[in-house]
Amino acid sequence: MKIETSLQDIKKSYDSTINLVDGLKFSQKEMIRTIEFYSNSKYLNGPTDELGREKPFYQILNAICDVENTAKDLDTKDINVTSDDANHYVESWLMSKDIQVWMKNVNFAKTLNDMRDIHTRYGSLLVKKVIKKDKNGQKQLYIEMPEWKNLITDQVDIINGIIVETHWMTPVQLSKMTEWKNIDKVLEKCKGISKRIPIFEIRGEFDRATFKECDGKKTTPEDEKKFSYQLYYVAGNPTELGQKAEIDKFIPLYWEDSTERVYKYLARKPKAGRAFGVGVMEEGEEAQVWVNDAVLKQNRAMEYTTKVIGQSASKKLKGRNLLSETDDGIILEHEDGKPITPVNLLPSGGLTQYNNLITQWYNQLEKTTSAYSAQRGETPPSGTPFRLQATILQQSSSVFKVLQQELGIFITEIFEDWIMPHLASRLNREHILSYEFSPEELKEIDNKFSARYANKRAIEMILSDKIFTQEEYDQWASIADEFIKQTKSKRFIQIPENFYKNLEAKITVNITGEQRNKAATLESLTNLYTVYQSSQNDPVSTLMLSKILELSGAGISPIQVSAAISEKEKMQQQAQEQQAQQAQQAQQAKPMSLTANPV
Repeated sequence: MKIETSLQDIKKSYDSTINLVDGLKFSQKEMIRTIEFYSNSKYLNGPTDELGREKPFYQILNAICDVENTAKDLDTKDINVTSDDANHYVESWLMSKDIQVWMKNVNFAKTLNDMRDIHTRYGSLLVKKVIKKDKNGQKQLYIEMPEWKNLITDQVDIINGIIVETHWMTPVQLSKMTEWKNIDKVLEKCKGISKRIPIFEIRGEFDRATFKECDGKKTTPEDEKKFSYQLYYVAGNPTELGQKAEIDKFIPLYWEDSTERVYKYLARKPKAGRAFGVGVMEEGEEAQVWVNDAVLKQNRAMEYTTKVIGQSASKKLKGRNLLSETDDGIILEHEDGKPITPVNLLPSGGLTQYNNLITQWYNQLEKTTSAYSAQRGETPPSGTPFRLQATILQQSSSVFKVLQQELGIFITEIFEDWIMPHLASRLNREHILSYEFSPEELKEIDNKFSARYANKRAIEMILSDKIFTQEEYDQWASIADEFIKQTKSKRFIQIPENFYKNLEAKITVNITGEQRNKAATLESLTNLYTVYQSSQNDPVSTLMLSKILELSGAGISPIQVSAAISEKEKMQQQAQEQQAQQAQQAQQAKPMSLTANPV
C-alpha cells in the first residue's frame, strides 16, 4: 500500500543524518536519545566501563533546567482577556474569569508547566489539540504534548512536514475504538495480555491516490498530482511491553481526508538547516561529557591511590603482603640497606586537578545557559561587589525574559486559534460563573450588587407612591452587602445568553509580574509605604511616587494607588461633611436661654 511505503520512507529519512553545512551533521533521533539518557543520569554507552566497573554519573544539567524553568515560569492567572473597546470592559473582565474556570477544569496549570519544561529541556515544543470527553461525559478541549521519543518528523521542517506519533495501546483499549476498521485482524495477532500494539497516527500532505487506495476506490493519474492534508491510524506488529515497535507490516484502521491541523510548534533557539531547536541539554552536552570524564578519572585515581603498596630490594620480602600478613606492632626483618618504602601512586598535580577541570566546565556551562550562581540564589564569594552581582543577575534574567516572552506569544496563539473558538459557543450560553475573586474585585462587585438591590427597592417604593428616607436606602444596601458576603470570597454571577457576542476579545499573557520573590516584594512594599508616608500631597511628590511604583515591580500599578488616594480623599471629605452636618444639627437642637439677648 502507498501509505505503508510512505511510512517506511519517512522512518528511513528520520533515522538518517542531515548536513547542516559541509562536514557538520545532525541527527534529531540521536539528539533526543541523548537528552533522554542525560535526563535520567545514564551514559549512552552503558553504566559500566571496559573492566565491568560501575561508572558514576555527575549530573549537572537537570539543575540548570530547573533554573530556567523557574525564571520563565507562567501561571494561569497571567492569561487574561482584553478588549480595545472601553464599552466592553465588563464583558472582557468576566470572560477572563470564565476562562480561568475552564483552565482549572482541564488542569491547564499542569499543561503550562509541562510546556515550559519540554521547551527548556528539549529546545522544541510540539503541542496537540485533542477533543475528548471529560468526567461528566461532555466534549472538552485538551492541549497535549506528545513525547519526542514517540515522534517521527521531518528533520528540516517539523510543523509543515509529515508527523508520525506512536501510541501504545492494549487489546482492551483497541477494542473500544468502534469507529476504526480491521480491529479483529489486529487482535488476532495479539497473544498474551502483556502485548502492546503500536498504533501509528500519521498526519501530513499526501496525494489523493494514497487516500483512495486506502478507501478501496480506483485511482487516476490525476490523483497522483493532487495533494491534501490527511490522517491515518495504522497498526503495527504487537510487541512485548517496553520493546521497540517494528515497522514492517501494517493494518490500516482509520483514514480521513482534508482533516484539521492539530499541531503547533515552537523552537527554543532555532538553528539554520534543522527544525529541532536547541535546549539546555544540548547546550550543556559538552560540559556534561567532560565533567563525567573528569569524575571517572578522579574515581579511578582514588581507587589506585588508596591502595597500600610497598617496595623493597630485600629478597626476604619477595611475594609478601602487607595487608594480610601484618598487624599492629609487628616487626619485619629485611636485609641491610633494603628497607620497605611506600609506592607513591598520586597522579602528577594531585587529585585537585580533577576538581579544577570540573569547575572550569561548570563555569562554561553557566555562561552557555546564563544560569549563573546569582540566578540560582547562591551566596557569592566574599568580597564580591553588590553592583556586580546585581548586573550578572539582570543580564541572566534578560535572557530568560526573551525566552519567556516567546513562550507567552506561543500560548497566545494557542488560545486565539484553538481555545477561544472552542469556548465561544459554550460561553455564549446562559450559565452561572462561580469564581473566587480578589479583595479588590470583591469590593467592586459587592458595591455594585448592593447599589443595584437598593435601587431596585427604591424604584418599587416610587412606583407604589411611597416615601423613603436616605437611612432606609442605606439600610437596603447594607442588607444586600451582608447577604452577598455569606459566600466569603466566592461569588456566583449569572451570565445571560449571548453576553459575549459583541466582544472582540484578545488574549494577553502577562510576563512581567510572575517572577516575584515574596521576600523581595514585601521589602519593596515596606519601602514604598515609608516613601508614601513621608511624601507631601503635591503634584511633584505624586509623580515621583508613581514612577517609583512603576519601576519597583511590587505588583501595584500607579493607577491603583491613584484610585486609592482619590477614594481616601473622598472618604475624608464625606467624614468632614458629616461632622459639620452633625455639629449644625446639634446647634439647632440646643435650647435657648430665657436671659439670652436676641440679636
